Amino acid sequence: MRTRNYLLIICLFLTFCQGCVKELHELPPRPSLVVKLNGVEKDSIIVSPGEEVKIDIDFIANKGFIQELYVKDNAGTYLKGFPLTMDSTELHNKSQYSYSFRANDYLPEEGSHYQTYNFQVVCKDNNQPKQLINKTITILVADELKSYTVTLGAQGNTEHGHFLKLSTGEVFTLAQVQQMSMEELMEIELCYFYGEEDEVETYYREQRLYPLLGTHNTSASWGFIMNQYDIMAPYRIPTLNAAITEGSYAQNKLGFIQASISASQTYIDVYKYTTDITYGVSITESTHPTWEGIYVINLQRFSQWPDRNLYDTNKAVFRVKELVPGKDGYITLEVKASPKYLY
Repeated sequence: MRTRNYLLIICLFLTFCQGCVKELHELPPRPSLVVKLNGVEKDSIIVSPGEEVKIDIDFIANKGFIQELYVKDNAGTYLKGFPLTMDSTELHNKSQYSYSFRANDYLPEEGSHYQTYNFQVVCKDNNQPKQLINKTITILVADELKSYTVTLGAQGNTEHGHFLKLSTGEVFTLAQVQQMSMEELMEIELCYFYGEEDEVETYYREQRLYPLLGTHNTSASWGFIMNQYDIMAPYRIPTLNAAITEGSYAQNKLGFIQASISASQTYIDVYKYTTDITYGVSITESTHPTWEGIYVINLQRFSQWPDRNLYDTNKAVFRVKELVPGKDGYITLEVKASPKYLY
């Protein structure tokens, strides 16, 4: 008797399972989504800061009607007009719904990172169980890094220029920069200087990449060194003299470059976009090593000095490929730099 009861329970269970399987087979087809980023159907896009990003979405019920749909940004916030349900006349008895928006309206002000959007559409065919589909797209707001190899000569080198515009890779000689206006000089961030015992104090002996004007902690600038010692008079830039204020280091009345160098945590080939460059591992600021190695350089340009709260930034990563020491020597760098300053 007990065995018959067990068999009866098993038969009822199998019948129930068959009903479930049958019900699953009878579910309406899953809905679909078509998302276009700037007119192209894809799931991700890379754009420059400020570049427009138009997103077009078609929500499609392959059978039955759209019951509800929504779009959220990566902070989990509904976009304007969402969620929409069957209570909305915009969806009533519709099997397709289209929506467009500008991603820029929802990107953070500084925008230099990934922004994701999640789309979901739910469809229902009469009283059948509803079907759901999700989709996520990604927008990366970043500039592609400019890549180049450059050679900078030390102060006594007559073959190579000493001054570097980091964002473009342009190199200028001392004679060229001595004729430049302040506006032109402000586009030059770095210079290469190899100190010697008979020219500057011991502290400045090692080969270094200097900001043209300005300081970072105990690091000096080209403008400061050139104006500290009479023997350096041939290397002075007249336009810089007018920008230097009283004090222990050079400051630019019009805004100056502040630079710091740190050791990179990854190989230079890994860097592709401006968002890839973050602060590296701290190294001794007073030595700025320039032997074989990979380094991250962070630059700040103050637009309303002495207000240090208002500035824009630029970042680059470089690898020292070759170094010939001495004031007549040179340094060759493989560089990946942001093409412009970002807020």
